Amino acid sequence: MHKKYVKDGLVCMTVSVDQPEDRDKALQFLKAKGATFPNYFLNEEEAKVWQDHWDVNGPPAVFIYGRDGKLARRFVNDANNSYEYADVDKFMQKFLPK
Repeated sequence: MHKKYVKDGLVCMTVSVDQPEDRDKALQFLKAKGATFPNYFLNEEEAKVWQDHWDVNGPPAVFIYGRDGKLARRFVNDANNSYEYADVDKFMQKFLPK
């Protein structure tokens, strides 16, 4: 998505919640996917901290913020919701220049 829409002003970032010992594997994955945008590693011993903060059960989750900085939509997979990246792409269209 970053490669597709960066010219339209899309800003992407990732937050990895992988264990510290898996950091190198996560970096290899990001490099293989061409993730040239900011990638952060969350160093939190208990998953409950970030799960409660973002109100998610676990990854993957996508948060879309408008140009005003306000959360426009969350995409999470849990017992009540599921999504595909095509759903994210479709929703994002309204934020892109026509």
